[in-house]
Amino acid sequence: MDKFIFIDRDGTIVRDTVYLHRLEDLEFLPGAVDGLREMQSSLSAKFIIVTNQAGIAKKLYTEKDFHIFNNEMICRLRNAGISIAKIYFCPHHPDITGECECRKPKPGMINQAIKDFGLDPSLAIFIGDKDCDIELGQSFGAKTILITNGQYEVKAKPTAVAKDLIEAARLIGTHT
Repeated sequence: MDKFIFIDRDGTIVRDTVYLHRLEDLEFLPGAVDGLREMQSSLSAKFIIVTNQAGIAKKLYTEKDFHIFNNEMICRLRNAGISIAKIYFCPHHPDITGECECRKPKPGMINQAIKDFGLDPSLAIFIGDKDCDIELGQSFGAKTILITNGQYEVKAKPTAVAKDLIEAARLIGTHT
């Protein structure tokens, strides 16, 4: 069975500038590309990005803007030898669009990935920088890694804590 890593986008792979959508703001975090490459090669892992994108609901950018940004990010990662299996996103915000089942930490995006890939999320690893990322992984009984980028106070208790994706790649070897 393939090894899947669910990973948050903003603040985990790319610098989170709040409502990130402009190509000129696309900046990989230090260690992100090397960490992804290491996970992909040493674990033969497949990456699935799961990201809340409330800026769409708030009309700060469009779904088209989101896809343009992601296509460029995926292209740059592909040029670095990294493959992203799929990106799932939640375009909702509870105050604007009402409650939904896809906004992390709710399971909608993961349930869709289960249908699309036939995977067992309890065998996956969830990596992110916020409580909702860790809580989502824990709700499936999976291992979780918190990336400490200093932007958010996190109360959730992950399986492991890493300063970047390089350290996360090394920690995965000790927790799998």
